[in-house]
This record gives sequence, structure tokens and C-alpha cells, in this order.
Amino acid sequence: MAMVVDVTFTQATGTAEREAALDMLEGVHGSRRVTLGADKGYDTQDFITMCRHMNVTPHVARRKTSKLDGRTNPSYRISDKPADTQTC
Repeated sequence: MAMVVDVTFTQATGTAEREAALDMLEGVHGSRRVTLGADKGYDTQDFITMCRHMNVTPHVARRKTSKLDGRTNPSYRISDKPADTQTC
């Protein structure tokens, strides 16, 4: 099962997806911490730092040289499977 909460169209720039995600997160109201799931394209220091600044817990797929640190659940591991054989 999947749930789409927000969607937007952007011009491909290499950073547009992360920028759009941060813009959408700014529209989340309330003071409670929220959780964001994303693929490894979002595993960048700037994106993770901004999420945490916005009271968002990022759960992103890790790159081999991940920017995630000890505050992220250590049970999240890099999959040994090739990307085309992974399932959601």
C-alpha cells in the first residue's frame, strides 16, 4: 500500500526533487514531528539537515557513503540487492 500526500511538477535540475520536497514540507502545519520517506537521491547533508531543522525525521535509503548519522535508526542498512530486484 502507498499513500501520496502531495505532488508537484518541477524542471529537472539535479536538485529539483529535494527542493520541491522541502517546499512541500514547509506546508505541513502543526508542531508535531513528522516522518518523511525517500529514495537514496535524498541522502545529502543539506537535505537531511533541513529536514531536521523543520522537525522532520528523514527515513531515506542510504548511499554507500551515507550522510545519515547516529540519530538515524542503526537497523537501516544498505541493501545488497541490485536496484532492479528490490521490491516496495
